Amino acid sequence: MTIRPPIFVSAVTQEMRSARKLVVTTLQFLGYEPVWQDVFGTEEGDLRAMLRKQIDECKGVVQLVGQCYGAEPPIADEQFGRVSYTQYEALYARQKGKKVWYLLLDSHFPSDPHTVEPEALQRLQSDYRQRVQTDLHLFHALSTHEALEVGVLKMKKDLAELRLGVKRWAAGITFLLVLISALLVWMIVAVTAPKRPEKLTEQQANAAFIAKNYAAAFDAYIKLSALAPTTINYHRRIEESARLGNLGKPFLEHYLSCVLREPRNAIFYNYLGNAYLLIDPKDQDGKGRESYETALRLDPQLALPMANLGIVNFRLGNTDEAETLFKRYLGVEPEDAQAWVNLGLLYLAKVKENGTNSVAIASSEKSLLRAIQIDPGSYAAYKALGRLLLVTDRKKEALAAYQRSLALNGSQNDIRELLESEVQPSETLTDDFVTRGSKTNRVTRPGGK
Repeated sequence: MTIRPPIFVSAVTQEMRSARKLVVTTLQFLGYEPVWQDVFGTEEGDLRAMLRKQIDECKGVVQLVGQCYGAEPPIADEQFGRVSYTQYEALYARQKGKKVWYLLLDSHFPSDPHTVEPEALQRLQSDYRQRVQTDLHLFHALSTHEALEVGVLKMKKDLAELRLGVKRWAAGITFLLVLISALLVWMIVAVTAPKRPEKLTEQQANAAFIAKNYAAAFDAYIKLSALAPTTINYHRRIEESARLGNLGKPFLEHYLSCVLREPRNAIFYNYLGNAYLLIDPKDQDGKGRESYETALRLDPQLALPMANLGIVNFRLGNTDEAETLFKRYLGVEPEDAQAWVNLGLLYLAKVKENGTNSVAIASSEKSLLRAIQIDPGSYAAYKALGRLLLVTDRKKEALAAYQRSLALNGSQNDIRELLESEVQPSETLTDDFVTRGSKTNRVTRPGGK
């Protein structure tokens, strides 16, 4: 088997895309596997974790040091201070003890057309170039594509030593695999009913979720979803763990990295939208809506973003469009209790807006009773039913519905206060819409509906 050690190629995309392509081609010619990451400066969240993962898997880094600073993390790095993502790639690699080759490109090098950066960023890049020249043994500054190609070819000796180390490593791994295979044979003979590692991993994730250790459950379900990215239940559990564990930021960062890695995965975009709405329920910047629309463009038959886009439209006051989307979703997922709650809340809003509206009242009550029929333990359904009964002057029935909701979920302080005030018509309750992806808004044991 041919061994192709991975080499990370670091450069400012907007300035050095063509030059990086030349370096990639030359490394492939020399028998190496180039790895790189486009960063355009428009991505949301912090990309450093993703860059660290990629660099950790590589044997070295080749960095093109040009004139542009490039995009930077949202906050300064604790170890390196204010640095761009490109600078961070080389600094992190050196910190991890990896070989870093710097290819210094002078001001005459034919870079790609790009926007001139502000003077402050130019100064930061100039300081970085000066440190590189001062601290390290460098090649002469390169001014042409031909000189750049020669510069990469001159690295052949260093790369050959790296390849030799990889071969030794591969030989060691081969020996370990033989040893592990022998141990596995022994275990199969010794153990009559071994458990599958995947099952054990899922059991551990479920145990953490049931124990309300949501951070551990969040990490475990992410690992499971990496092994089976089309298994919706893992994504649902990631979201539920994030929602219950107040993990909105890592939830968002995870799905940002997912869509960067697989930009045509509609499921990833649906959960990216859910992450945006978890952080900003009103979707003030429209990123949640954009994510759901992208998911539907990629897969028009995917039901989840239909309901979620309906929630966004409802919160923006587009009740007719929201109603259409809710019904489309229920046409695909008719046994989703929370989706019926969402539809019932929409009709309830129409009742409040238009006063006595017999059609809206009947539709809301029918939707909420259907939710309770599907899931008798849905506290959100009883809570919404109580609101409907209250605004339609059925106070006694409303009180019973609120008491049932509180019995199902005792942490609802708004319901508790409402009951203590003897259910006044001026009651104000929380928005009980739940994005679809998290199957229910009540805490269920993993494996349940």
